[in-house]
Parts: sequence; structure tokens; C-alpha cells
Amino acid sequence: MDHVESVSRVSAAVPLPAAKWKILGRWLQGIGLFLLAASSLGIRWHPKEFIHSWLFSFFFFFSLCAGALFWVLLHYVTNAGWGVVVRRQAENVASLFPWVALLFLPILWDAFSGHQLYEWTNPALAHDPALRAKSAYLNLPFFAIRALFFFAFWIVAARFLWNGSRLQDSDGDPWRTVRLQKFSYGLLVVYGACMTFAAIDWLMALDFRWGSTLWGGYVFVGAAGASLALWILLILWLRAMGYLPEANEEHLHLMGKLLFAFTALWGYFAFSQYMLIWYGNIPEETYFFIRRNFGSWNWFAIGLVVGRFFVPFLLLLPQATKRNPKTLGLAAGWVLFMQAAELYWLILPGVFVNAVAVGLLEILIWAGMGCLLAGAFLLRLVSCELYPRRDPRLRESLEVIS
Repeated sequence: MDHVESVSRVSAAVPLPAAKWKILGRWLQGIGLFLLAASSLGIRWHPKEFIHSWLFSFFFFFSLCAGALFWVLLHYVTNAGWGVVVRRQAENVASLFPWVALLFLPILWDAFSGHQLYEWTNPALAHDPALRAKSAYLNLPFFAIRALFFFAFWIVAARFLWNGSRLQDSDGDPWRTVRLQKFSYGLLVVYGACMTFAAIDWLMALDFRWGSTLWGGYVFVGAAGASLALWILLILWLRAMGYLPEANEEHLHLMGKLLFAFTALWGYFAFSQYMLIWYGNIPEETYFFIRRNFGSWNWFAIGLVVGRFFVPFLLLLPQATKRNPKTLGLAAGWVLFMQAAELYWLILPGVFVNAVAVGLLEILIWAGMGCLLAGAFLLRLVSCELYPRRDPRLRESLEVIS
């Protein structure tokens, strides 16, 4: 037995009930498919609300997977040995991209035939001067090609990282870590480009007349923070059931500090974008915020500022909070909830113009996607080790002091 493997057995974890979890995973996927099928009835009576609600739910779960892929890449690029014990769960979430790609198909279908979501896809606007000025980028063939490239890259990159890490569990080859690290430098650059243009294509292009130079960074920071919150909740869940005792208070403290940092970074990007647009006072830019400061959307925006920044910032500021599983879990759950609220504020004013509203369609679609991906995650969870037991940096992770 090598020294890495001996270190990995410092505590005896409860074995995963693989058979039961596989059944639960398949049941969740079945329930998710049923809920999504039921929600599809809304296409007939409320097509605009349906596709906007679909985009909202899709982008929420996409942001979790995209953020998880970022954390895995960052782990390798920075050679962060402390995160070896907890890294596998981020890899598992990132590996769900094939399912996310399937959930994008209704959005692509609407772009080509429904024209309810993206106004620029409507042939009737082909002669609009603002659209013609952007037609080299905003055209359907190029839109579809970009989406295909984004998902191809994300799926291949996530699978490559997951496979390399999992194969090391069986052969213990330390050079797998070196190879994954070398590839991650280039992958992270491509990831940044894909994430930026996906944010432009799928969110900013909801209104082709509007634009923001900070949009890519703003959306990315929100996704990274939300996925980190999910990552923390998964680790806390596994620890609470006795499946991952190797993840200790030091790991939680380090993850809590990262969540605090990305909360502050979100506040910086959100304020910078708002301040520059409002101070510039250009009508083509300011109406984005004016539209969301009308009626009950105004109170929603104020609540978003308080809830997305001030609440988690103050909650995570003390060191004790980041070391306490209960308060850290509360902060992570709150950040995840506020990510959903923020995306709702960005997307749904296109349907509910005068007031905030949450209908049955929004609930069905979100719950359906959540069940589908939760089931896929459980199947992925039982298909590999809970953490990379033979990573050469495992000792560093187990003995980390934050």
C-alpha cells in the first residue's frame, strides 16, 4: 500500500448505498421528465411566458455546471492541493453538461421558429437599423454554430477532467495530475471566451439594442459564486450523512473565504455596471435599468442588492461563520437562492412588464430541470470515488491548515 492510499484511510467513511441511490436517481429523472412534459402544455396557451421561464431555469442550472467547471480548472491552474478532497463533487456537477445541452434545444427551436424569446430572430425586424448594424454577429446560423461550439467545448473539457481524475483512482499515476494541469491553462482561456459570449448570446441578446461591456464578467461572477455555494452544500450534505468525513473544518473555512470573496466581487461588478451606465445617461443603455425599476420590479431590485450582496457579505465576514457548518450552509443556500432571484430579474421582465409574478409554468419548469439534473448527479456520484484517493497532493489536502 503506497503512502497516498494509506493517508486516504485516516477515517472510515460510510459506504455509499449505490443500488438505492441509482434507483433514486432514475426516479428523480423520471419525475423531472414528467414535469417538463407537463409544462410543455404551456406552449399552446402562453408561449412567451413558457420560453422565458425555460430560459430562466436553463440558465440557472447551466450557471451551476459552468461555474463548477471553472473551479475544477482553477484548481489545476493554481495547483491548489488543499481542494483535492472536495474537488470530485465539482467534477461531478461539471460532467452534467450533456444534459444541459439537451435542455438548450427548446431555446434553439424558438430562435428558428417561435421568435418569442429573442426579438432579433423575427424576420419582420430584418430591416431594423440597429439590428442591421449587428447582423454580422446576430444571425441565426452563427448563433447556432456558436452554441454548438460552446457545448462541444464544455462537454469535452468536463469529461476530459473527470476521466483523468477518475482513472487516477485506479492506476495512481501521478503524471495524470501533471497532464491535467498542463491542459487546464489553455482550457481556462477558451472557457473564459465561451462563457463571455454565451452570456451575450443568451441573456444580453434578449434586447439586441442594449449592451454592456461588463456583461460577461458580471454573469460569470454570479455563476461562479452560485456554483461554489452548491459545491459547499454538497460537501456539507455528504459530511452530514457520514460519507465524506475527510472534508474537515479547514476545507469549509477555505471554501467559505472563496464564497465571501466572490460575493464581494459580484458587488463590484454589479455596482460598476450600474454606475457607469447611469452616469453616462445614454438612453439606449439606461432603459435596461429603468425597465426594471418600474412597479414591484423596483422593490425586487432593491431586495436583490440587499440580498445578493449585503446579507451574505455580513454573514460570511466573521471567521467563525465560515467554520460553522450550519451558518456556512445557510449562507451558501442563500447565495444559491439569490442567484435564481437575480436571473429572474434579468429575464422575466420581458413577460411580466408591470409587476413581479411567479406562475405555475415557472415552478414546473424549474422543478422539472432540478429533478432531472439531481437524478443525473446521483448516478454520477455512485459511479466513482467520493474524492481522488490516489492524487499525489492528497496528503496536503488532508493536512491543510487555513
